Amino acid sequence: MTTRFPYASMRDTLDISAYLVLGPDDTHGRPVTDVVAEALRGGVTIVQLRAKHSDAGEIIAMARDIAQVIADAGKSDTVPLLIDDRLDAVLAARNMGIKVDGVHVGQTDVPATECRRLLGPDAIVGLSANTTELFDIIEDLPAGVVDYIGAGAVHPTDTKPEATLIEKAADDSDSIAAIGRLCAISDYPVVAGGGVKLADVAPLARAGAAGWFVVSAIAGADDPEAATRELVEAWKGANGDAVHAPAPRPAGGVLLGPDSPDYVNTMAQLTIWPTGVGEELSEYVAQVIRVIRESGLDNSTHAMSTDIEGDYDDVLAMVKRAAFVLYDHGYRTQVSLQMDMRPGVSGQIRRKVELVDHILDEERN
Repeated sequence: MTTRFPYASMRDTLDISAYLVLGPDDTHGRPVTDVVAEALRGGVTIVQLRAKHSDAGEIIAMARDIAQVIADAGKSDTVPLLIDDRLDAVLAARNMGIKVDGVHVGQTDVPATECRRLLGPDAIVGLSANTTELFDIIEDLPAGVVDYIGAGAVHPTDTKPEATLIEKAADDSDSIAAIGRLCAISDYPVVAGGGVKLADVAPLARAGAAGWFVVSAIAGADDPEAATRELVEAWKGANGDAVHAPAPRPAGGVLLGPDSPDYVNTMAQLTIWPTGVGEELSEYVAQVIRVIRESGLDNSTHAMSTDIEGDYDDVLAMVKRAAFVLYDHGYRTQVSLQMDMRPGVSGQIRRKVELVDHILDEERN
């Protein structure tokens, strides 16, 4: 039996200030979960599982174990878990109910736009590239696709050989300066890495980065907890507890702007199967509506249904999540869809409903 992803989105609370990337090749033979547990005690704010030589089944199993370690530390609501590259493993893990919060991809992986389309509006999507390439990439990114960008490399590194040193950077200070120029023009939080050392943390903070990412500095350390704490304290010493604002995205998390020719305005009505009559029915409906609202959906709720409007793909993803959340709480639902097929038209269905209600109210008065 398939299990649905029952966790709230962490996109709006994303903190990439202390970013650990690791896999079984990085821990000197120690269990990945042991290193993650120590890093959590040291203060990491996000974990990425990067297992380039593992198959999907192994990655999913590791993700399950890491998610449990994060839960055992009481940090499931504050520390997201991402998987590098393997969108297939992310989709499978989330469908199995494992708390994998998103995916991180590079320029040679599955396109970020496709990751967002398949994962829906709730997942975190990160994108990395050589810093000089990112100047062009961020110009073409549709709003709402990615949540942060990874830049670098600051230094040469064996753990991420695909992250080349920044073009025309004569030395490491030039690399950090290039990252600073990227941060200055980017609305996206920028996490910088690639051989980052303790001495780099304060300069990166001053350059405007939203955080640092490391592999060996923590995963390869003799004492991962102490190594993490040193990096975190150095960051806070330069940046305090400030967290970069979330990446720009349209209201409701839709991926396509309302003027896009591919935008299909859709209204889904999720109708509740009634139980009881009178006060019993009213209390039943109130309980269902509370569940819907607590799920974080942007919706208009009526006595027996909730309306969700946006682009077609996003509405389907939100309706699916709402229906599964209600099912898991013991509530039965049915769904009807209305679509305005005129390209680039948004919000028309709800506006028509509101106009009709206004006309009827005026007639009654």
